[in-house]
Amino acid sequence: MKILIADDEPLARERLKSLCDELCDYDVVAEAKHGKQVLELLPECQPDIILLDIRMPGMDGLETAQHISKLETPPAIIFTTAYDQYALDAFDNHAVGYLLKPIKKEKLLNSLNAARQLSRAQLQSVQNETANNTPRYISARVKGNIQLIPIDSIRYFQADQKYVNVGFFADNTAQELLIEDSLKSLEQTLSPLFIRIHRNALIAEEYINGLEKDRQGAHWLSLQNMEYKLEVSRRHLAQLRKIIKNKTL
Repeated sequence: MKILIADDEPLARERLKSLCDELCDYDVVAEAKHGKQVLELLPECQPDIILLDIRMPGMDGLETAQHISKLETPPAIIFTTAYDQYALDAFDNHAVGYLLKPIKKEKLLNSLNAARQLSRAQLQSVQNETANNTPRYISARVKGNIQLIPIDSIRYFQADQKYVNVGFFADNTAQELLIEDSLKSLEQTLSPLFIRIHRNALIAEEYINGLEKDRQGAHWLSLQNMEYKLEVSRRHLAQLRKIIKNKTL
C-alpha cells in the first residue's frame, strides 16, 4: 500500500514516515507540506492512502479532501489532527477516520488497516461542523486529474443541465470549466462573495461591471474581463441594482 504524508511540520512528517517504515506492507511514496502540493503529487505517485494533516497553511486538510473526493477513484484518507474534543466528535459522528497527535504506532496500524474512501457528503458534513472558512479553490476534474481554480479568479457559476460552468479569468484569458458541484451548495459555501442573479447563475459581486437592458426588456450583467454576459431575472433585479448603486457611491 502506497502512502502520501501531508503535514506542514517537517518533524511530524519525519515521525510519521518513521512509523510507517516500521510497518510491513506500507510504503511512503511522497511527502507534502500543504494541500495544494498534495494535489500536484497525486497523478505522479498515485497513493492508496493519504495521511492528511488538517491545519496546514494555504489549503487545509478538509478542503484538500473535498477536492480529492472528486476523483473517479480517490485514495483513502486518514486525517491527522490535534483538534479539541468538539471537532473529534464531529469526525466520529460521520465515521471519518482520524489520528490524534501525537500518533502512536499501534493506532496508526489500526487506522491504515481500516482506511477507506470517504464520500463527499461525509467530508462536507465534517467541514460544516469543524470550520467556517471559505475555501480558497474550486476544483474541476480534467482528464482524470484535478485542476484548481482560485476563488478570487472566478467571475460566475452557471448551471448547465447536471453540471455547472465556472467562468474565470486566468493567464490574461477568460476561461470556462465544468464542475459537478450544485449551484445551491456553491451559494451556501461561497456567500456573501457570490450572489444569485438568476435561478441558474451566481456571480462574484466584486467583479460586477455593468447592467444593460435589451430591446426585449431582458437585463444582462457584464463582468470584468469577460465578454460573456449573464441574464438577470426580475426576481433578483432590484437587489442587483442596489448593489451596483452602492458600488458607485
